[in-house]
Amino acid sequence: MSLETKPLRRTMSLTQLASDIATVLPEVDSKTNGQYGDGLGSEDEERQLDLLFDALKEYNSNYTAVNKEVSYPTTAERCDIQLPDGLPVEAKLLRYWRANGDPEHHMPKQVFSPFHENTLLSDAERLLDSEFESSYGLLGLFYKRADDDPEAVKALPERFTACNLAEKVRQDIEYWYECTASVECVASVSDLQHRVHRQGAVITWKIV
Repeated sequence: MSLETKPLRRTMSLTQLASDIATVLPEVDSKTNGQYGDGLGSEDEERQLDLLFDALKEYNSNYTAVNKEVSYPTTAERCDIQLPDGLPVEAKLLRYWRANGDPEHHMPKQVFSPFHENTLLSDAERLLDSEFESSYGLLGLFYKRADDDPEAVKALPERFTACNLAEKVRQDIEYWYECTASVECVASVSDLQHRVHRQGAVITWKIV
């Protein structure tokens, strides 16, 4: 990857963020020797974000202006990412399977539950209740088995793709929190090296 020499910009869209992460992710994946198998997909959220944003800074100098672990204005909580224009973004790993191939039974709760802490929906609520200015963003790093994997769980609905998941999250956010949410980007990734987390997508949502 070659480093761009464009001057730093104060604006960066959630669509660009997802697209750029999807661009660097396969190379990061190819260089990751993970604790639970080679590849990025089985690593935890913090390590994935660290590796991906290190690569993004090499890919495009604008990412040097992105901050991570930013304090919320009036609480001790921290937001995963803040874009150069100040837009706060909370991130979540979205995985149907564990690294050993077993179904990840907690995934529906981690994504869709408004009743538990540290879920994608509770992240949306925390952003909406915060004193951050303007709009807010969510970032999902979505992984699943390859489409031709014979060990895929039969009960998993075939239509529950990254796009379907993205749209359901959008609808749930609007339903529970009476706000406006949009799916900004679903950028696919494939041919990853972990035997279970072989493909997926980078998804971003905007909340206002």
